[in-house]
Amino acid sequence: MNTYNCPRCGSPSTAERCPACGRGPEPLLARLGEVDAVLAAMPTTLQSRAAVEAERIEVLNGLTQVAARYLAEAEGHARAAQQASPAPLTPAEGVPAPTAPATPPGGTMPAPAMPSPGMAPNVQPPGVPPYPYQQQPHTPPGGAFGLPRERGEVGTKTVQTVLLSLGGALVAAALIIFTAVAWRNMGNGGRAAVLGGVTLLLLAIPFTLKRFRLWATAETFAALAALALWCTTLAGYYLYRPPGAEFGPGAVGAWTAGVLIVLAVYRAFARLSATGWVMLPLALIGAAYAAAASIGTAVVLMLAIAAALGAAAWVTARLPGHFATSDLWAGRFLTCAAVVAACSAGLRAAFGVADPVVPSIAAAVAVLAAANLVGVRFAQRLGVTLNTMLIAGSAAGSLVLCAWVLAVRSGSPELVVPSLTLLAATFVPFVAGRSRRDAWGFSSAVIAGLCGVAVFAAVAFDAPDLTAYFVAFLAARLLAPVLTDPLGSAFRTASYFVGAGTAVMTSLVALGGVGYLFGFGWDLFSVEVPIVLVAFAIASVLLPRAFRLDGAALAVTFAVESSAVLLWDQDPMRYDALPTIALMVCGAIGLAAALFSGTLTGRCSGWVALAVWAPLAGAAAYESETLYPGQGWIPLWLTVTAATMLVVAVGAPRRSRPDRVLAAILAHVLAGATTVISALVEFFDWTYDDGNALMPAAQFGIYALALAGAAIMAPVRKWGYVIASLCVGSLAWWSMLAALEVGTLEFYTAPPAAVVFLIGLWRIERQPEAGSWATLALPILIGIAPSLLLAVEDDNELRRVGVGAAAIAVIITGLARRWQAPLVLGSIALAILTINELALLWDHIPVWIPPAIGGAILISAGATFEKRRRDLRRIRASLKTMR
Repeated sequence: MNTYNCPRCGSPSTAERCPACGRGPEPLLARLGEVDAVLAAMPTTLQSRAAVEAERIEVLNGLTQVAARYLAEAEGHARAAQQASPAPLTPAEGVPAPTAPATPPGGTMPAPAMPSPGMAPNVQPPGVPPYPYQQQPHTPPGGAFGLPRERGEVGTKTVQTVLLSLGGALVAAALIIFTAVAWRNMGNGGRAAVLGGVTLLLLAIPFTLKRFRLWATAETFAALAALALWCTTLAGYYLYRPPGAEFGPGAVGAWTAGVLIVLAVYRAFARLSATGWVMLPLALIGAAYAAAASIGTAVVLMLAIAAALGAAAWVTARLPGHFATSDLWAGRFLTCAAVVAACSAGLRAAFGVADPVVPSIAAAVAVLAAANLVGVRFAQRLGVTLNTMLIAGSAAGSLVLCAWVLAVRSGSPELVVPSLTLLAATFVPFVAGRSRRDAWGFSSAVIAGLCGVAVFAAVAFDAPDLTAYFVAFLAARLLAPVLTDPLGSAFRTASYFVGAGTAVMTSLVALGGVGYLFGFGWDLFSVEVPIVLVAFAIASVLLPRAFRLDGAALAVTFAVESSAVLLWDQDPMRYDALPTIALMVCGAIGLAAALFSGTLTGRCSGWVALAVWAPLAGAAAYESETLYPGQGWIPLWLTVTAATMLVVAVGAPRRSRPDRVLAAILAHVLAGATTVISALVEFFDWTYDDGNALMPAAQFGIYALALAGAAIMAPVRKWGYVIASLCVGSLAWWSMLAALEVGTLEFYTAPPAAVVFLIGLWRIERQPEAGSWATLALPILIGIAPSLLLAVEDDNELRRVGVGAAAIAVIITGLARRWQAPLVLGSIALAILTINELALLWDHIPVWIPPAIGGAILISAGATFEKRRRDLRRIRASLKTMR
């Protein structure tokens, strides 16, 4: 175990703790031990030893800063303790004064033991300053030089960098201006001599500056030398080019490639990182000019530039200079630039091929880009070095860009999907969460690869698009169990995504055939759609167990529908009934999925499918000459379907509430829409057969029975179904009476009132606390009020007698069961009838009888006023006791 000076107290300590002051682990001391061990194992002649030594110097500087921070904190604590300590007390008589501890021979007070983390600090005796400020001088730890001295706002290193950068920029500008303008008055020889001499001088100066250890200045002159070499080379070729030779993009690219090769060699001898940094913009300019040349020349020059950059990156890694960090990043950027240049050469070669081949090349590049993205994810998972990650990322990014450019140039719509998936695979890892980044990165890259393979088969071998995607899905799903994670799970997830996308697209194409069946949409003249759907139905066994039925139901449904439309399109007269039968089968499949699916999504989708396919089947039957049943029958069938949905949804084995609620809502919507549409058709169609006038009543009656059945089977909220059943049943009864042209009011009001009255009686017997007003008032009003109004207005004696009899019956019922509502309402009705009868007989009464009756009443009332008051109170109390 190594021993170091503690940065806190200066005592010998280990990296884990200090025995003198109790300091805990110090990461910088541990790192210093690791660096020392590496240096001890490395030969002194090794080229990369300089980087490790530079890191050791950084660690020592960090330890110095830590020690200075500890020292400053101790001074602050000492000042605070001195300010808070009371005045020294005079020793009392007989009490010995505190004495300072003896000083050891070394002249340094022994450091008191500091508490370890988590322990209570030691209490200092009064009058003794806290550690480390004893009365004796303090010895700072090794490597610590006290508090840093005050310095200016800008450091010397920053000033040096700014001066060298500005000076280099000015000299570079002078070189460019001289090359472009100032040498016009000189001859060719003078121009070449000036540029060549300046270039050679700039190339030689860095070696001299390195001998005097002026490293930053040498880097500045190295950058100027690289720029001057490029300017001199191009100017020399411009002056002394052979007759007939052009100074075009090819020449600029060729001479730039040569200059980059020379600079790579110069970097190996000079070991100056500025040379590598200057090569990057020169390579960009050279590649841009080279790409404008002919295809053969452009590809060769761009590959030569890539090779020069790669060689410079290798030299920078093998022969680092004084600025190791700058060399490290320069090598990384040179490597990335070399990869990008090589990929750009391939892109330039692809641009030179014939147009019919471009879609195939674009698809192949998309597959290659997806494979590189998978490689990047693998490199990130394995924790490779940053250089390897940069190389892989540069290659993948270049290939993605190439795939996009080639896809745009080809103009092929098939390449839209792989291009979008490549873009998603590039950016998904950056937006995904930390926990899902790895899985999403692999899956998105594999999805892009599968789409690229499918499109390559489509554009290169003219394979059907949907079939190619299905084969890609099937191959990935079968390959997933063979591969180990993370590729196994990535291929499984990617296969599900590709399969789902293909199934949805195929289903949408098949659904367009339904529009074609009814006069809009597009036709289906290819058998690929039903074949792929049948293949998906068979391949549903590869899905998770919970989704197999859903996938098979979806595929079989659209396969049946698309096959029927295709066959009907061949001979509409012969296969007139086939679309209707196929749509009815689709509805049955939806009902089966709604009942037996293992997922909530599958059950809800099944109910939605049934609610969609049933009206479509009715519309197809309406257009069919073979299966058209006549006016009014199709709405009746749809109402029966809605009633069946409602009863099955409420009475089927309950798996979850949302799908049953959705089924009930869809049933209500289907029944209501069917009734409204049939009523509108009957109202606006003057040719409608009056013999089918009872169809609306039948529709209302069937759905009322369904609501009553739902009220019996529903576990909760039964009264909602009961009320709805009564309302719909009343509509059915009134529709039937209207169709039979019955005009008597009591036929409309009496049966609903009787049913509601019976329900009220049942409820008040089971729940007496509900009261008669909540249970019996409504049916009494419905049964008596309309007839009472008519009895008051017309002279129908039979209606008046009937209303009176009904009122008396209601009063007797209330008196017998002590119900308040029947008694009050019946009495009011009977009183109104009595007044009406008196009004009718007023002309037949002699003139003397009313005054006599009035006088007798007044006398009786006056004589028995007190007794009548008691009777009135008793009647009122009796009414209050009723329910």
